[in-house]
Amino acid sequence: MSRSKREQLIDQLIGEAVLSILYDNGPMSTRSLIERLQTMEASERDAQRRNVIADVIADISHQRLGISRRNSLPSQQQWDMESPIKQKNKAYPLFDDSPDPGSSKKH
Repeated sequence: MSRSKREQLIDQLIGEAVLSILYDNGPMSTRSLIERLQTMEASERDAQRRNVIADVIADISHQRLGISRRNSLPSQQQWDMESPIKQKNKAYPLFDDSPDPGSSKKH
């Protein structure tokens, strides 16, 4: 499978950011990844790499917004408003209804 040079650069930059967080024994989170990428962007001399880092930051930030929007599902609001007695008799989904990321067998 052939990947573009841009995709390879994106993977390399994210890998560098993750490794530097791990090396510093920092917390691994979306926020810390974005902050590390912003630090890398500020110190990057190569314009192409700087632009790719900015795109990665925007992509990760956009995906993060999508996650926080999903947390306010109507079923969650309905669940919160019901009495504790009714809640005992209902099952509440732990995960959203999004499709499986992959159905390939591992073994």
